[in-house]
Amino acid sequence: MHWDSTERDGVGVLQLFGYLGRQDAHRFEGAVGWVRSRSTGPLVLDLSGLLGWSEEGEAAVVRAAGSPLAVCGLRDRPAPLLTTEDTLIRIYPDLRSALADLASMR
Repeated sequence: MHWDSTERDGVGVLQLFGYLGRQDAHRFEGAVGWVRSRSTGPLVLDLSGLLGWSEEGEAAVVRAAGSPLAVCGLRDRPAPLLTTEDTLIRIYPDLRSALADLASMR
């Protein structure tokens, strides 16, 4: 797994690429912390470049939602923990709609 980050209109965007498994959960959590520390607004996690994830990888995303988190780019990927857990996660189909919605809330 590798990641890239940017900020768009005050929203931190963390893009994931590759596969998010148990062995990458710690690096992912570090990336989330790094992006949150450099952004003053909400965080969008863009999973459109992710090829897959394990249950442990999905659980790392749920743990990252200790504060509000927007997730986009799930496509047809099953996400039972994201969609059934009582978390602070908002799910969007793509990055454009996530950014538009978050901008309208500011």
